Amino acid sequence: MPSRRRAVLAGFGAVVTGLAGCSGVPTDSPTPTSTSPAPTDATLGESVAVGDVTVTVSDPVAAHSVRYLTAPDAAGVATAGDDQFLFVDVSVRGEGPTPARDAFALVADGTRYEPGIEAVGPARVDGPVTGPRYDDAEGGYLAFRVPAPLDAEETAVVTDTVRWTIPSGRADPLRSPPPSFSTTVDVPDAVPVDEPIPIRLDVDNEGDGDGVFRGVVNHQGPLYSFDTFDLPVAAGESTTHETTVDYHLDAESPPGRVQFAVVGPDVSRSVRVTVDGGGTPAGTAARRR
Repeated sequence: MPSRRRAVLAGFGAVVTGLAGCSGVPTDSPTPTSTSPAPTDATLGESVAVGDVTVTVSDPVAAHSVRYLTAPDAAGVATAGDDQFLFVDVSVRGEGPTPARDAFALVADGTRYEPGIEAVGPARVDGPVTGPRYDDAEGGYLAFRVPAPLDAEETAVVTDTVRWTIPSGRADPLRSPPPSFSTTVDVPDAVPVDEPIPIRLDVDNEGDGDGVFRGVVNHQGPLYSFDTFDLPVAAGESTTHETTVDYHLDAESPPGRVQFAVVGPDVSRSVRVTVDGGGTPAGTAARRR
């Protein structure tokens, strides 16, 4: 039968301000009673009957931050702090009821973690996965917040009737400590009308684990849009990201000021840059792209 929903996952690889997401408090898994049927054992990517539908859990992605849409033309970044996020894709086939989101959990050596990232809520995620969150009607991604590192030998996504075991090799990223980014943003106060606006980010990973700095440039006037970027940074290493804002160069009436924000893990910098020689006439509509 046709697929009810399938989230398209992207690999590692860019609110206004990023807020740490959170999920339910970890709890011990309930102890089965003698009358409880043993759950069906499955591997990632395997389709299993759950009630009147077939459910497939696949594509685990571990991350210490998540980039998501805060508006059609803006994005934010939420960090997990000393924790981390685990995303999995859940697709559903069939005409029966789709399992509720809270029917799923992540179990790590007997400790149960409920799905959910409150800061992101129902918003569409842009990285490290792409697509809407799982809901009771269409399926989608599930996200769990767990400790970093996750000290567990066995991890699995479970319902009351099925257990999708995550192979040890696929769970290795969960066993790494978190990164800790220190970031400086350098933007000039003014530029000539015929020059682009340079943006420079210097990112240091002062943590014990490798990580990806997910960033975004939110254009806030006269253009409204956003650009994203992803910077892999190993523990103890640093990197530099340089980009430009240059849409005013092609404008028939260059603006006198350009506004944007640079957002990433634990950084949010709003800037206003004067364009010397520019000046949008009164009444000119803002542009979007």
